[in-house]
Amino acid sequence: MSTGFHLFLAVAAVFSHHVQAADILVATATFASPWMGVAKIAEVLSSRGHVVTVLAPASEKSELMRKWPTFHYETFGDPKETPLMKEVMKTVPPKLSFSTPGLRGHLSVASTLASVLLDNCEKMISETQLMTKLKNSPYDVVLAYPGPSCGFFVAQYLDLPLVCTMLPTIPTGLGIRATGVPNPLAYVPTVLSGLSDQMTFLQRVKNILVYIAVATTGQIFERYIDDVARRTIGDNFTMSAALARTDVWLYQSDLMFDFPKPMMPNMVSIAGHVAEDVKPLSEEMEKFVQSSGDDGVVLVTFGSMVAAMPAEKADMLAAAFARLPQKVVWRYTGTPPPSLGSNTKTMEWVPQNDLLAHPKTKAFVSHCGYNGVAEAMYHGVPLVGMPLFFDQYANVARTVARGMAVALDIHAVTSEEVYQAITTVISEPRYEEKADQVSTHLRDQPQSPMERAVWWIEHVIKHGGLPHLRSRAIELPFYQYYLLDVIGMIIAVISAVLLSCLKCCSFACGMCKRGNTNTKKKTN
Repeated sequence: MSTGFHLFLAVAAVFSHHVQAADILVATATFASPWMGVAKIAEVLSSRGHVVTVLAPASEKSELMRKWPTFHYETFGDPKETPLMKEVMKTVPPKLSFSTPGLRGHLSVASTLASVLLDNCEKMISETQLMTKLKNSPYDVVLAYPGPSCGFFVAQYLDLPLVCTMLPTIPTGLGIRATGVPNPLAYVPTVLSGLSDQMTFLQRVKNILVYIAVATTGQIFERYIDDVARRTIGDNFTMSAALARTDVWLYQSDLMFDFPKPMMPNMVSIAGHVAEDVKPLSEEMEKFVQSSGDDGVVLVTFGSMVAAMPAEKADMLAAAFARLPQKVVWRYTGTPPPSLGSNTKTMEWVPQNDLLAHPKTKAFVSHCGYNGVAEAMYHGVPLVGMPLFFDQYANVARTVARGMAVALDIHAVTSEEVYQAITTVISEPRYEEKADQVSTHLRDQPQSPMERAVWWIEHVIKHGGLPHLRSRAIELPFYQYYLLDVIGMIIAVISAVLLSCLKCCSFACGMCKRGNTNTKKKTN
C-alpha cells in the first residue's frame, strides 16, 4: 500500500513537472559577458525541465553544444564563417584598448563592435525560413539581451512575451529609453562619466554633458538597428516598439553595486546571479593556491576581449607582480614578459569565479567588467581596478565608492603604483572589511538572485505576459513625457489671462481719463 502510494506520488510529481515545463527561446548574441549572464539563467531553466532553444550563428553551434549540451539550437548564417567572437577579436586589436584612451578609443572600439554585431543581427532576422519556423513553433517566452543581438525583434515578430536581461550600465543609455524610468542627473551618474552619486557643481555639469553625448550616440545606434529591421522584417518593427513590449527587465544590479535611483515595477534586481555557482578548483590549481601559505593569492585578468596586451605594458605589470609575496594567477596568452616572477602563473583561461570564492584569494586586479566586479563583490574580494573602455569606468567608480577598491589609469600607471595599490588593498584592513560588508549585504536576501530571475521568467510564462507592469512612458512622445504640451497650455492660459487683465486695466484707465476730461469740460 505504502509502496504504491509513493509510486503514485512520484508519477504525479513527474507529470506535474512535465505539465509546467515551457518552451523558452533564447535570442541573444553569443558574445562575451552578456551571453554568459543569460547562459547561466538558461542552464537553471533547463535543469528545471524547461526546453531551452538558443538562436545562434551556425558557425558557433559546435562550440556551444560542447559547453551547453542540454540546450536545443536553431541556427542562421553560414556554418563555415568565422565565429562571432573570433571575428571580434580579429577586428578589434587588443592593443587598441591600451594605446588609444579617451573618447577616440571608445568610439573606435564601439563602432567596430557595433558593425560586427549588427551584421550578425541582420543575418538572423533576414532568414525568412528560420523566422517562419520559429513562428510555427510553440514557444512560450523569449529571453533576450537588448542591443545588437536583436532578440527583441524576434519576440515582436513572434508576438511572444519578452524578458530582457540588462547590465546595470549600458553605454548607449538604452536602459533609460527602453524602460521610461526617470533619470535625475543631479544624483544619477551617467555611464562613462566615472562619477558617483555625490557630485559637485562641475561634476554635475560634466554628468549632463556626458549624458547628452551618450543619448545622442544611442539615438544614432538605434537608427542603425531600425534600418536593419526595415530592410528585413518590415517598417513597423522598431527598437522602441519592440522594447516597449518587454514584460520584465532582469537587471544585473542592486543597491550595493549601483547607486539608489528610480525603478519601474518590472525592473528586477538579479545582481550576483553569475557568482552563485562555485566549483572546486582543479587539483593542479588547488596545489598552486595552497602553496601560497598565509600570504594568499592575487588574481589578475583583463577579460575575454583582451587576451594579450602590448609587450611593454605586460612587462610593467609582471615586474609589479614579481615583487609581491603572494602567488599570482594571471590570465595572459602572450609571450611571457621578461620580468615575469617565479610567483606568477600565467594561463590562457582561469576559473575566475571559483578563484574569487577561494579563501586564499586576497585581491583581484581587473579591468572591472561587470561579471568580474559582480563576482568580487559577491565573494568579498578587494579590487585594484584598471578600466579599459565602456562601462568599466562606471563599474570601478562604484567599487571605489563602496570603499573596497583602488582605481588606476592603465594608460599612465607605473609598476611601482601597481605594486603599491595591490599592497594597499591587501594590507589595509578597511578594504577587506568593506568588501566583506558588501558581500554580506548581497547574500542576505530572502531569495537568491538566480532563484529570483527564474521565478520571474516562470511568472511571465504562467500568465502569458505581464503587460500591467509595463510603464507607458516609453510609448509617449518627447513632448508628452516632459509635459511640454501641458506646460505650453498653462503658459498660454496664464498669458491670455494676464493679457486680458492688462487690456481691461488699460480700458478702465482710458475710461477714467475720458470721464475726468468730460467732467473738466462741464465745470468750465
